[in-house]
Amino acid sequence: MKRTDIVKAFAAAGAMIMLLTNIAGCAAADADASADAVAGESVIAEETEPEPTETTLCEVEQFGYCVEEYPQFYVGSDSWENGVWSDDMAAKPEHPQGSSPSLYWEPVECAACYVIYMVDSQHTGNYPPSNLIHWIVTNYEGTEIIAGEDPAFFLALGPEPGTTRSYTVYVIALKAPVERAKGSTGTMPTNFNNFLLALDTDADGNTGNILAFGYLKGKYTAD
Repeated sequence: MKRTDIVKAFAAAGAMIMLLTNIAGCAAADADASADAVAGESVIAEETEPEPTETTLCEVEQFGYCVEEYPQFYVGSDSWENGVWSDDMAAKPEHPQGSSPSLYWEPVECAACYVIYMVDSQHTGNYPPSNLIHWIVTNYEGTEIIAGEDPAFFLALGPEPGTTRSYTVYVIALKAPVERAKGSTGTMPTNFNNFLLALDTDADGNTGNILAFGYLKGKYTAD
């Protein structure tokens, strides 16, 4: 879906307006929040059913990732079309390092920054799955990333020739910056959910830091 289509989609998405208005007034909500709130606990005024997007939450829910408890916002990309990631992101002779994808999303009320992960979940039939980390962006203050903007820290898509892999981008809206986003590009942690849980504590040790999340899932088939 291209940017012009996204604009039209948001104009009709009443649920997205509900999401943003429910998060609005976060300063007052912070004052009422319990001081002993634990990391990973959802701190939202009321539950809101997210507006469906190109992907559904089923793939997230089966892994039990903590972000599924929070409101969802839309994530789009010019490097993604009809559920397939661009060749530009793969390791090719003309660009062996690949190129990080473009991303854009609707600003989340009260969010100071965003953390982005791109992972290839290795489905081995075991729980939890291992997740090969392809990209981490910490404390990003904008709502759009240009393709190739962060190539030094991007691991190119590289499934075996003739095979297809599934790659998911998670964008997490935060009230305040975190000390760092846990994990390292190129590693395969089995505790990815703990990395997401850690985002709920900001750099000053305050909990209840996660506001909402968005994600975009796509496949890539190697030649």
